[in-house]
Amino acid sequence: MRSTPRGRVRRGEVEWRRLLARFESSGLSTTTFCEREFLSLSSLQRWRKRFAEADAQSDAFVELPMPMSGRGTSPWSAEVELPNGIVLRFRG
Repeated sequence: MRSTPRGRVRRGEVEWRRLLARFESSGLSTTTFCEREFLSLSSLQRWRKRFAEADAQSDAFVELPMPMSGRGTSPWSAEVELPNGIVLRFRG
């Protein structure tokens, strides 16, 4: 955490993740938490949105091409569904 010439505090991603984890476990409203932590409500909301969007993108489907072995001509495929709902599909 570092201060700017105007006295504002600059926090990095790790610090914001820690703050948001504390907020989630606090049971406080966003306004009350921000007042107690001397945070800007708009900053808290912006970082929550940023992390939510990043987490949603990391849950997206990713198709991985598998190299063909050259032996035989029959294609193969496999599908794995993980407990969190992510589905992995492999085709060859």
